[in-house]
Amino acid sequence: MSNFTEEHVRRLIDETGVTPAINQVESHPWLPQLGLREFHAAHGIVTQAWSPLGRGRLLADPVVGRIAAAHAVTPAQAIIRWHLQLGGTLIPKSTDPGRLRENLAVDGFALTEADMAAMAALESGIRTGTHPDDRF
Repeated sequence: MSNFTEEHVRRLIDETGVTPAINQVESHPWLPQLGLREFHAAHGIVTQAWSPLGRGRLLADPVVGRIAAAHAVTPAQAIIRWHLQLGGTLIPKSTDPGRLRENLAVDGFALTEADMAAMAALESGIRTGTHPDDRF
């Protein structure tokens, strides 16, 4: 499913008895959706991020840039690694072959606890897409 809030997922489970396998939601350092991720984990639902780079807007963030430089990777790679270390999956959008290869090359490093805390501090609630409640 896509863009379901916790309330939407609860209703689906209550009314059908079916627990979905995956919920694709907007998620990035500005909008990590940690509460929803915890709910998903408690119910065996995979959180999959769309707009994992904040539609590219996070690539210029100085905190992301500092973390990327410390690991000799690109800002996109640092953000992708952040998503993976949170335990979810993600769909970074690109049609550029170089960027596609870059997006896959994130296994050679790990963010430190300090890096993860710095990324967490970016949380602002900013969405780059429509809130799910505005779609129903």
